[in-house]
Amino acid sequence: MTMQYAITQDHIDTYARDGVVVLRGLLDAEWVARMQGAIARVSADPGRYGMLGPSNGAMLSVCYLWRNDPDFRAFVMDSPIAEATGRVIGADHIRMYHDHLFSKPPLSPSVMPWHCDETAWPVSGEMAPNIWTAFTPVNEENGRIEYVAGWHQHCVEEGLTFGFRPDQADGLCPNFEAERDNPDFAFRFVTFDMEPGDAVIFHPHTPHFSKGNDSPALARTGLAVRLFGHDVRWRNAPYKAAIPGVEAMPEGELVDGAQDVLPILWRRDDLRAGA
Repeated sequence: MTMQYAITQDHIDTYARDGVVVLRGLLDAEWVARMQGAIARVSADPGRYGMLGPSNGAMLSVCYLWRNDPDFRAFVMDSPIAEATGRVIGADHIRMYHDHLFSKPPLSPSVMPWHCDETAWPVSGEMAPNIWTAFTPVNEENGRIEYVAGWHQHCVEEGLTFGFRPDQADGLCPNFEAERDNPDFAFRFVTFDMEPGDAVIFHPHTPHFSKGNDSPALARTGLAVRLFGHDVRWRNAPYKAAIPGVEAMPEGELVDGAQDVLPILWRRDDLRAGA
């Protein structure tokens, strides 16, 4: 199956420059409706379908749904997300890592502090992006995600990895809140209002943040899928997350894995290899 959505040179250039790019209308109405139904089912009994994430509580946070639920597995294997990501980041292939459902209910106080995802993944490499797809409208009131555009280039050039605690990697992510009104700050804050079916792809070193949901009526629901491209190698550190079902993560070797755990979803020379 060939993806119908057109990835443009502007998408590619924006991602390279900013470390984040929005893809408007990546999913059609059929995919949106199917996944909204699947999300409603999971929300009623999240522990049945996946692993509760560290931020579960004031918001819904569930991981590895694709391993347990046919709709989430179909989304990973058959939707446009893998090919779109591969074409944006210039990967030769795209391998599945894990999925993570986030839903902030109305008036949720849950704040996601500034952080970079690379810290948590048990790998190194630039081709370990996150594609975050909206399944409700997303706006300023209900807690849209904000990003620091271009910061990923600084991290790569300086060899920096910021942690979630002071003792991790190069320490805590900088306090970007203090830079919002700084005219000398060398980077830009970017954010996107989104409609269901829109998606954002962002680099593993791109800092991002979201405030609580101030809406009295509208949840903010998105599904993040974390993917690996061809430059990703195992990187073991005590603060990096383990992958259920993966015992051998040989330091510095290119990521490989069984099709039931780390399947290849897309190859540039064979668009549906592994499906």
